[in-house]
Amino acid sequence: MGELTVNKVLGCLLAVALAVMGLRELSYQLFSPPGAHYDHHGEEEKSLNEKIAETYAYYVEVADGGAGVEEEEEVFDLGLALASADVSRGERSFQAKCAICHSIEQGGANGTGPALWNSVGVAKASHAGFNYSGALSGMGGEWTYQNMNDWLYNPSGYVQGTSMAFAGLRRDDERANVIAYLAQMSENAPPFPEPVTGNAVEEASVEAVEDAGVDVMDEAEAIADGVTETVDQTLEALEDAVEDETDGEE
Repeated sequence: MGELTVNKVLGCLLAVALAVMGLRELSYQLFSPPGAHYDHHGEEEKSLNEKIAETYAYYVEVADGGAGVEEEEEVFDLGLALASADVSRGERSFQAKCAICHSIEQGGANGTGPALWNSVGVAKASHAGFNYSGALSGMGGEWTYQNMNDWLYNPSGYVQGTSMAFAGLRRDDERANVIAYLAQMSENAPPFPEPVTGNAVEEASVEAVEDAGVDVMDEAEAIADGVTETVDQTLEALEDAVEDETDGEE
């Protein structure tokens, strides 16, 4: 067998080896759990405590994974909060923090702020006889439950330039109680929004997992097809090299 043929065979074998190594690495990246460490020798990276234990006979165990671990952000479910809201507590909060500027009884007069009877579900800046700030007057839209929640959480953040000097209700339960009270004091208040937790979250999670599984399978099939094509090409090259060598000897 000539030197050229040997080089062809070695090159083909090297291509197959690289394809197998690439498949192994890609399969690890696709199917390994999130956050796993790989040292390319088939072992997971040792923890800090394990490294210290190998060096010192006596040591104080430290907490692993403190920094760099992102905590899941808790989403406020307004529908769930309103469903369990306490209207009587909302009334007390309103009287303590809102009544100094707003009346809420039917036919109540405007004060420093507009009267809030029938305030849920109506157009913004629509109470007759009150001089609203230009920032609020130009917003448009209605006081939906979500808009009311955002406004009460941080008025100046929701409407920049508002003349309402109020820090907001930052506690979720208190804010939901006040909104439920405002809804009770509105004749045509819309129904509370549906909670987004429970079945909706479970269905969304299942759908996301199914979509991720389809994507992984598609990637795995593409990788397998690529490796198969590489192996086929390598075998064809080997067959051609052997035929060339055979023809040369003949």
